Amino acid sequence: MPDQRTLCAALDAVDLGMALVGPDHRVEYCNAAYGEYLGLAPDSVAGASVFGAGCPCEALAAYESDWDQSEMIAVSGEAPMGGVVEVIVRLVAPGSDTRLVVVRKGMVRTISARRLTPDVVEDLAQFVNDLTGHPVDESALGVAPLSVLLLALADLDSVRQRYGEEVAEDALRQVAQALVLQKRKADITCRYGDGQFLVLAPDTPRYGAAILAERIRQSLTALDLEVIDGPVPVTLLAYTAEYRPSMDGTIRQAVEKASAMLSQRAARLSSGV
Repeated sequence: MPDQRTLCAALDAVDLGMALVGPDHRVEYCNAAYGEYLGLAPDSVAGASVFGAGCPCEALAAYESDWDQSEMIAVSGEAPMGGVVEVIVRLVAPGSDTRLVVVRKGMVRTISARRLTPDVVEDLAQFVNDLTGHPVDESALGVAPLSVLLLALADLDSVRQRYGEEVAEDALRQVAQALVLQKRKADITCRYGDGQFLVLAPDTPRYGAAILAERIRQSLTALDLEVIDGPVPVTLLAYTAEYRPSMDGTIRQAVEKASAMLSQRAARLSSGV
C-alpha cells in the first residue's frame, strides 16, 4: 500500500482533476489538475465550497439543492479558467458522506452569451458613471451573468486606531493595487463607501467572483505598511452576489444591500460573534 505522499504525487501526475468533497460541501483534498481548472494552487482550494471558489464548472452550481440526495451528478460547462469541462460527482462509497469530483476536458461547444436588457444596461452605465465619473463600454457591461463583489478590510478600524489615518489609507491603497493586478480587463473596480471596494464583473457567475476574491485574499495575507511592528496581518472580507434585476431592483439597490451585508459581517467579526 503506497504512503500518502506517494499517492498524492501519483494523483498530481494524472491529467484528470480530482477532489474529495465533505458533507459540508467543502473541498477536503484536490490534486494539481483540479486546481489548474480553477486557476488556484491546490492548497488554496482546500476548505473552499464546491459551489463557491472550489467550483470547477458553472453548471454544477445548479445542483446545490440536490447535492445531498444525488448519488451521481454529471454535467458539462465552462471552467473558471476557460474551456469546456465535463464533471462527474459520485459517492466515494455507499453510505459515505464524502463525494469524489472528477473533471476532464470536454467537447468544444459554442456558448452563446446572454445579454441584459437595454434598460438594465443603461442603469448600470449610469451607476458606474456616478461612482467613477467615467463612461463605460456598455456592450461589455451588458453580458450576463453580472456578479457583484464587495471587499473590505476587517482590521481597518484597528489599524486606524493603532497607527493613524495615513497608515490606514496606505493599507487601502495596497488592497486597490492587488485588485487592479487580479481583475480582468472587462471588470469595473472602484472605491465604495468607507473602506470598501466594488467590482462589477460581466459574464461572470457568482463562483467566478468568489475565485477573484480568493486570489486577492491570497495576495494580502500581510500588508507591507511602514510601521515599527513590521508586516501587519489583515483579514479581507468579501461578499459576492449574482445580479438579478428582476429580483434585486436597480444595481444601486443591489450594491447597497451587498454593502450592508458586508458591513454586518465586519461588525460581527469585530465583536467576536
